[in-house]
Amino acid sequence: MSKAARNERRKAFATTCNALAVAFFISAFLQPLLSGRPNFVAMISALLAFVVLQSGLHYVLGQVED
Repeated sequence: MSKAARNERRKAFATTCNALAVAFFISAFLQPLLSGRPNFVAMISALLAFVVLQSGLHYVLGQVED
């Protein structure tokens, strides 16, 4: 596999991680908070999932070759 193909695969994976992280953050953290009915277990879980996915995408993007 060429370097460009590996980079594109890494960038696509990072984009997917980012989309999932934002979806978790909005649906399980922000929406209950703004609606006035917070579920603290779900909110903490969503925040943790957001941090893990963001960390994963930053790690993957760090592996992109010049």
